[in-house]
Amino acid sequence: MRLLLLINRDFPSYYALERLLPLIQGQMVQILQTAQVGAPRAVPRALKDLANHEQSLLQDQLSVPGGTDWPAIQRALSQQLGVPITTVAGVNQGMGYELMRSFHPDLMVSIRFGSILQPLAINLPRLGVINLHSGLLPDYRGVMATFWSMLHQQSHYGYSIHDIVDAGIDTGPMIEDEVLPLNLNEDYFSQLVALYRKAVPRLAKIIEQRERGIVPNRLSKNSATGSYYSVPTELDVAQFSDLGLRLF
Repeated sequence: MRLLLLINRDFPSYYALERLLPLIQGQMVQILQTAQVGAPRAVPRALKDLANHEQSLLQDQLSVPGGTDWPAIQRALSQQLGVPITTVAGVNQGMGYELMRSFHPDLMVSIRFGSILQPLAINLPRLGVINLHSGLLPDYRGVMATFWSMLHQQSHYGYSIHDIVDAGIDTGPMIEDEVLPLNLNEDYFSQLVALYRKAVPRLAKIIEQRERGIVPNRLSKNSATGSYYSVPTELDVAQFSDLGLRLF
């Protein structure tokens, strides 16, 4: 099967990727990544510090010098994994679309991809498009669902796996989800990584089932409802900190 993986340029995406690839051996894989989620925007200082923390972790993991930029980290990771990773603005037009179309994917899988897929891209793979969302749907659509769950003082969080069938954000028929205990004494980053550690084996199993033509017993949840959350503002981050919560 020709499998196109859509990821973002951040530590959680790479963490998920490193754990997924050994579980889907035998597939012909191509990886396209975005450089950020959505359009460039100003983000709180604390989120920049988090991004720098992620970059330092990857530098240590790949044994590349401090101060190495993201493109060099990407090349090192690609070499380590043995799979090319190409940065694109999206896959709805331009270079990203041409790379996707020329690959002729049977299935596409999105993990933190930073561009909303449009019908032209969604309808290309014969087995559809699967999204691994790092939040429980439909309550936490959008970005940084673990952050928002912590800010709301929830006792649980989790992940959702669903089909992408239109340009809605984190909508589409639900395949599977898992509720995990949320420890407000632990930091956001550690719990996000723990979420992907749980989710990736399930995603690999769903990919295998999709290749074999197994139709999943879909969940009855309506992922188009619920709430949508965007990138936290300075005020959101300040409230997070005031509650004694930590990003990393």
